[in-house]
Amino acid sequence: MKFTFQIIFILLFIGCDIPINNNTTLTPPVIVEKTQSDNQFELGIDSDNRLKSGIILMWFSSQNTNVQGYSIYRGNETTNSKIEYDFIGRTFINDEFSYDTLYFDTSAVEYVKYFYFIRAEGLDGNHSEPSDTVSYTISSGPSAISPINTVSDSFPIFRWVDNVSNFQYTSEFIIRIEKLMGNDIETIWVSKFYNIWFGFENTTPISFPFFPATSYWGEQNNTFHSNAPSNLISCFGIQNGMHEGSYRWKIKAINETNANGVDEMSGESSWKYFDITF
Repeated sequence: MKFTFQIIFILLFIGCDIPINNNTTLTPPVIVEKTQSDNQFELGIDSDNRLKSGIILMWFSSQNTNVQGYSIYRGNETTNSKIEYDFIGRTFINDEFSYDTLYFDTSAVEYVKYFYFIRAEGLDGNHSEPSDTVSYTISSGPSAISPINTVSDSFPIFRWVDNVSNFQYTSEFIIRIEKLMGNDIETIWVSKFYNIWFGFENTTPISFPFFPATSYWGEQNNTFHSNAPSNLISCFGIQNGMHEGSYRWKIKAINETNANGVDEMSGESSWKYFDITF
């Protein structure tokens, strides 16, 4: 279970603004719309890496009073292009060990396009109609190298290896930094940039510097910091050097996006933790 500020925000976000329905007929779950990968809170279906890689699903909490949980179904295209769905898991309302509107599919295989839908389950054994269908593909996630442990630099250099498989390539990277403050975790910096290191995959570590952002999420600003690399697409967050404290970071490799620039195939590293002291 992932106790983060982002997950708490998600639970508050997805539990609001849905009309209450007390009828015995259950309304289908509503899937959380996928956001852009450089949002402060990345929502919707996505790749993730918690001990192992997988696909994470998010949906809105049902306001039917007789819902006891949700069942998750998954399918993939067969040789005849027919999608066959199988039940793969369920979540329960008020389960103290998990969130009922999040599901992490750790059985997903890399480079297979999966399709998912959710059904609400009633106390009397009935089920809702399926939710809308969403799809995603996970790829081989990068291996984050540094910074780790303790560093004494307000502008650290991030290093990783892009573990792309044969006949695949990474088009964009996302670095996400979060600050750890007791039980709270806050996203403080997200940078999205083009891959310009073709030919270095799986062998030579890639380096990318931290630099101050020039805008916060939701602000309009087309000017980047003078130290920003030329392959930068976007950068949001803190607008100065990093202060003393505890942090974690991860790198996301995006392989495919749709016409709106929203990722449809990606892989993520696990979190790497470090402290800054002077």
